[in-house]
Amino acid sequence: MSRSTFKFADWVTVPDEGAAAEYLVLCRDVIPGGDQGEHDTMCRWEYRVLDDREEADKQQKAHAEETGHRLFVERSTCYTIISPPPGSVLAGRLARQERAVAIRTH
Repeated sequence: MSRSTFKFADWVTVPDEGAAAEYLVLCRDVIPGGDQGEHDTMCRWEYRVLDDREEADKQQKAHAEETGHRLFVERSTCYTIISPPPGSVLAGRLARQERAVAIRTH
């Protein structure tokens, strides 16, 4: 009788396909004199969109063209999950277990 030893590779981080990525652009340019004409204030323009990086870029450029502002902060949020590497023995076992749970809940 022979024994087999399975070595599992490290788990990996992968995007959660069930969640949308969020893109947020904030203008941080200073408006001289501000609303009251006394103190400089920061522009409060912001744009938020789900799953459309190109639209976030387009809106940022449109704001810059309209106002002359050039200082922005971009934030993106991408939800991830920890998963065994694709093709590993553990990935197959996990997939079978998830299918079994899904069948029981329906």
